[in-house]
Amino acid sequence: MIDKRGPINAALALLLLAAVSVACASLKNLGKNPTDEANKLVNQAKDDLEEIDKIDDEASKKQSDLNKAMNDKNVDETKRILGDLVKDIDRGLDKGKSAADKVEQASKLDVDSTYKEYLSIKAQAFRKEIEAWQAMREAAIIARDNYTASGLPADKRTEYTNKYNEFKKLRQEARDLHKKASDIARANPNIGKK
Repeated sequence: MIDKRGPINAALALLLLAAVSVACASLKNLGKNPTDEANKLVNQAKDDLEEIDKIDDEASKKQSDLNKAMNDKNVDETKRILGDLVKDIDRGLDKGKSAADKVEQASKLDVDSTYKEYLSIKAQAFRKEIEAWQAMREAAIIARDNYTASGLPADKRTEYTNKYNEFKKLRQEARDLHKKASDIARANPNIGKK
């Protein structure tokens, strides 16, 4: 004889199992405040951005050396410095991606909708900055690989200029996104606070 309560008992057992799973997941997050978690990620992103500032300072110092090498028509030194600058851009891109990932992760937490919007826009701005610096990296590689004592050949100068203009356009888009996020922060002075 078939027990007619079997399917009902199985359904109840599954329901009980689901309830226990949800309870365990809740216990795992007990004491964790999503805003605190988001702020922790934002602070870690700020650390990445501080590293980018240091890389930028190092790269800026190389710019005068690059200008001197170019003025002296020292092709080998110019190419070496451009290679160093490409490496600096790569280091900055790695830190930038790390910062963008952290801010994006923070934006996906269960935080206030205004804070979520702010973080989402900041993540978009950082991603746009990354795109810009990828274009600048490509421009630097064009310059490094094709530089001669008389400068860049016309076709390579055009490629370089196009990449540089793309860099400027993307940087402006990133600035616009940063401004939009800043406007949200100004309008909501308690953003990111409990």
